[in-house]
Amino acid sequence: MENNTFFEPIQEQLAQVEERMHAQAREAHPNVQAAIQHLISAGGKRIRPALGLLVGNMLGGQSESLVTLGAAVELLHTATLVHDDLIDGALLRRGIPTLNARWSPAATVLTGDFLFARAAELATETGHLNLMHLFAETLAIIVNGELTQFFAERGAINREDYYRRIYAKTAALFEMTCQAAAIISEAHTDVRESMRAFGRDLGMAFQIVDDVLDFSGEQ
Repeated sequence: MENNTFFEPIQEQLAQVEERMHAQAREAHPNVQAAIQHLISAGGKRIRPALGLLVGNMLGGQSESLVTLGAAVELLHTATLVHDDLIDGALLRRGIPTLNARWSPAATVLTGDFLFARAAELATETGHLNLMHLFAETLAIIVNGELTQFFAERGAINREDYYRRIYAKTAALFEMTCQAAAIISEAHTDVRESMRAFGRDLGMAFQIVDDVLDFSGEQ
């Protein structure tokens, strides 16, 4: 399915997600405002908020809450990329200079922290306490995965270690997004669990395909 077809039913909501994301920079230091606008304007597929919107719409969720969730999820994802680029020493992302290409490590870390805080604040605006728990738990999984990879011995890894790595790197956030959309939609517990499993499996598949494409491009 083409991306245009995939996103067509939620174009207006995705535009609202963008607006909510940009609004989070307004109270920041002017330099941080400029950095956040730079990060958001750099684009991206917006797959995670799109996934939450599609799941939530399917389950009859309230649009404003789903848009807020989408902005929270994408800001969380953006914050992890800011820190990842610094850790990896990456100077470009999507052909655009990263924050650490322009700023000191300290300023880059603090900007990522600011994005984490804004993402958490948006999550609270959905009005679901258990969603906040889910949000914090997912962030812990992502960070722990990065630490595990950072301290791991270099070389080939086995399949189970690879699966654990890509779950923390990608699938956990997909999982949380789908489950959170079901929570906001006040879906039955069984449906929430089904959406959680769907998000996890989709995230795993997404990262595997991405890794295969990266590997193929290096050959």
